[in-house]
Amino acid sequence: MSGSLSLMSQQARVFQCPKCKETIDTSESECRFCHAAIDADVAEEAAEVMAKVNQACSDASFLKVMAVAVVVSFAFSFVPFVSFLGLWALIFLLFAVPVMLVRWWVKFSSLQTNESDFSRARGIVIGISVPGLFFPFIGLFLLFGMLVRSFGH
Repeated sequence: MSGSLSLMSQQARVFQCPKCKETIDTSESECRFCHAAIDADVAEEAAEVMAKVNQACSDASFLKVMAVAVVVSFAFSFVPFVSFLGLWALIFLLFAVPVMLVRWWVKFSSLQTNESDFSRARGIVIGISVPGLFFPFIGLFLLFGMLVRSFGH
């Protein structure tokens, strides 16, 4: 049982072969596709960059979903019977999206790579960052309006 746990904790790290660009395991001493010699240190560095690029792309995709959810929750805030939920979801997202944007920029802005996927992810985040700067102000305005409306009656 303990042997299976140790095997699960050792995940294979992969990177692109510098010669043929095929994805290979860092434990290989030569590429199984083009048979180019692989330096273990270079392989580990390349695998680390590839893992960061993959995480950056995943986080950018999640931010894109959150941005769409802002629009959907705004629409739901006008639907009878679910408007309250839509409004609270909207307020939550108006604060969560900027937090996630800051997190993305802190983690990945210094990443230097020529990966087209990372360029696409950076473009998504830049596109969301512009309106995302105003989200907290909109959220505060909505919260203030809700408080005034509830205490005004």
